[in-house]
Amino acid sequence: MTAEAFRIAEVSDPAIIARIQRLRAECWATAGLSADQFHDGKWRDPGEEGPPFRHWAAFVGERLVAAGRLSIHSTLSQAPGGHLFAQLACEITPPIASINRLVVHPDARRQGLSHKLDAARLAAARAAGAQTVLAYWSRVTGLARYRSLEALGFVRVSEFDFFDEPPTGLVTAMILAWPPG
Repeated sequence: MTAEAFRIAEVSDPAIIARIQRLRAECWATAGLSADQFHDGKWRDPGEEGPPFRHWAAFVGERLVAAGRLSIHSTLSQAPGGHLFAQLACEITPPIASINRLVVHPDARRQGLSHKLDAARLAAARAAGAQTVLAYWSRVTGLARYRSLEALGFVRVSEFDFFDEPPTGLVTAMILAWPPG
């Protein structure tokens, strides 16, 4: 696959979101997570089919090969992973964006899709007025992912592997803070 073959789009069709949920399970299983965690062969977070959750997907033709999610919240308690960040001594200014559930199929890795999905989601977060963006990293996603978040300006605000968060296990909290305006 060449990078030119990929089409990135924001998606809201429930059928595509169901495909994204299956893609998550497939990708995470290749990283060594137990298939027992993925009921019906997918990973679904409650309520993610509608607002405030937004999904981006990468396709080759009609084949879904990568996806990531964004949501914007007025309070930390509403944000995915908010309970992790509430334990930490860091400044989080609303509106709060959360980028999460990024997956890339093994056949499409090392093509810049993570970067493109991050760019799309961060642009949408900035356009929505987010002041803080939350992300958390798991070793399941690899050190390259951690470094890519750092390159985007995210800073680690927790110890490494500070909280066990299903389905990926121990996670490390990171934030990106934008100045007002």
